[in-house]
Amino acid sequence: MDEAFDALSNRRRRDVLYYLHQADGGRVDVCDIADTMTAWEVECLETVESDHFRSLLVSLRHVHLPKLAEIGALSYDRDQDTVEQSDSPVIHDWVDLAAVEELN
Repeated sequence: MDEAFDALSNRRRRDVLYYLHQADGGRVDVCDIADTMTAWEVECLETVESDHFRSLLVSLRHVHLPKLAEIGALSYDRDQDTVEQSDSPVIHDWVDLAAVEELN
C-alpha cells in the first residue's frame, strides 16, 4: 500500500495514469504520452520545447513508467516502448478519485 501511495504522490505519474484513463484501453506509445504531457506542462501546444519533451521522455522511460509498472498500475513494454493501463479496479478507483480532486 505504501508503495502505491508513494508512486501516486508524483504529479507526472498521475498524469500518465490520467492519459491512459482517457485513451480507452489498448497499448499506447510512450512518445505519444510524452508529447501530450509536454503540452500539458508548458500549457500551450505552439510553444512545446523539444528539450522539455526529451527530458520528460527520459524521465518516463527510466523513472515513472517502471515505478507504475512495479505497483501494477500499468504494463510497460520497454522493447516496444509502449504502455497499457492496468485492469485493476483499485487503480481505476484511485485514478478516478485523484482526477476529480486534481483536475476539476
